[in-house]
Amino acid sequence: MPTFAKEERLCSQKLIDQLYSVGERLMVFPFSVRWMVIPESNRTGVAPCKVMMVVPKRRHKLAVDRNRGRRLMRECYRLQKSSLTDYLDTRGLQVAVAIVYVHNEIMPYEAMACKMHQLLLRLKSTLEQNEIGA
Repeated sequence: MPTFAKEERLCSQKLIDQLYSVGERLMVFPFSVRWMVIPESNRTGVAPCKVMMVVPKRRHKLAVDRNRGRRLMRECYRLQKSSLTDYLDTRGLQVAVAIVYVHNEIMPYEAMACKMHQLLLRLKSTLEQNEIGA
């Protein structure tokens, strides 16, 4: 059963600042994604993918809405992350990812799960293209 452990969460302020300054962008509505490959000198832990989920206060004023959005995003990611983490493990890569929910309303779980699947596939294909181009 897949989990979303503490090692998989993006908590380092230094890494988050670096992600937003030099990371690449990707958009799969209703998610906006910032991602970057973590250099070997900055790698921490054994998790191949460090993830941060964001539901901005600007779009969702009530804390219950932000909490529900983050909870749904975490669950969708947790159940579908295996293809991305397997790919990263085989390549020996570690990435930092910030997923921001940009829609004005919290989507139902089924719709969000479908979009999260599309997002993870697109992120994986983008990583493959960058690896081929590098």
